[in-house]
Amino acid sequence: MKLAGARVLVTGGGAGIGRHLVERLLAEGAEVAVLEFDPARCAELTEASQGKVRAEVCDVSDADAVDVALHTLFEAGFEPDVLVNNAGIIHSEPLVNLLARGDKVHARDSWRRVIATDLDSVFFVTSRVVERMLAKRIKGTVISISSIAARGNAGQSAYAAAKAGVNALTHTWAKELGGMGLRFVAIAPGFFDTPSTRAALSEATLARLQQQIPLRRLGELDSLYLAVRQAIENDYLTGTVLEVDGGLVI
Repeated sequence: MKLAGARVLVTGGGAGIGRHLVERLLAEGAEVAVLEFDPARCAELTEASQGKVRAEVCDVSDADAVDVALHTLFEAGFEPDVLVNNAGIIHSEPLVNLLARGDKVHARDSWRRVIATDLDSVFFVTSRVVERMLAKRIKGTVISISSIAARGNAGQSAYAAAKAGVNALTHTWAKELGGMGLRFVAIAPGFFDTPSTRAALSEATLARLQQQIPLRRLGELDSLYLAVRQAIENDYLTGTVLEVDGGLVI
């Protein structure tokens, strides 16, 4: 599939990785729509793109909200060729915290919140978009942002489980729907040089991480974008997880 002229729907496209992907996709000639839970980000994105991006306010962890937002997009004539499931949150919490007061086990509310945001959203949005692709006979591509944490990351039970689920759905849907011309790819980033990474980790931790990465540096967001572009343009790529991590998981 050629990127130029493709219609790409990005979830969580109002900030961070999603915003970078939106800007690069626009620059390379794609038509872009965004599902974003923050109304202020939607308005800012629409203004910054001079109306080139259609941004719908939507909590993608809410199945009903997803149905309404996608119906609005479809009725407006936006028929996705590509879906990028980017929306998600990172959460760290041990399974059992012996130093905690009161209940020492992983909070049930935070478990449900992470699974809903990082995994349920992928299921809700993909199922409706794929339904539309099939109805319109679009040979589309679904790209889901996973994480190397899917292999298991101490202190991140919910996040690791959600991302492992994303990988499993990618494999399952590739087998289930490949015969209908649909492709599914997951992209698993490692540690990237972003404001959120630097806010979450101390300089000492970042320095130690960089020593563990074979390339001895954090990733740049363009490296992640290039993986997304490859997933869109390589029509023989499906059912795989592209690890973009500088060799960290070797």
